[in-house]
Amino acid sequence: MSVQQFTRIDPEQNVRRWYTIYCGPTLFGDWGIVRSWGRIGSNQSQHLTQQFPTAAEARAEVESQTQRRLKRGYTIRT
Repeated sequence: MSVQQFTRIDPEQNVRRWYTIYCGPTLFGDWGIVRSWGRIGSNQSQHLTQQFPTAAEARAEVESQTQRRLKRGYTIRT
């Protein structure tokens, strides 16, 4: 299972967000991605789950979402 975490903090625009992508196999033999996001410091968050028939398709979606987050000003958390 792989996990990527992102943050975007911009005090001038009052933006404090986090975003996480989990990717791994499911119990049924396919692959799944769980995306979670919300405001830093908030108790509320949102989640989206997607399933893919192969690991390659799941990894391609993770890469697509990673590039999308980086274009929107997020940085990768280590």
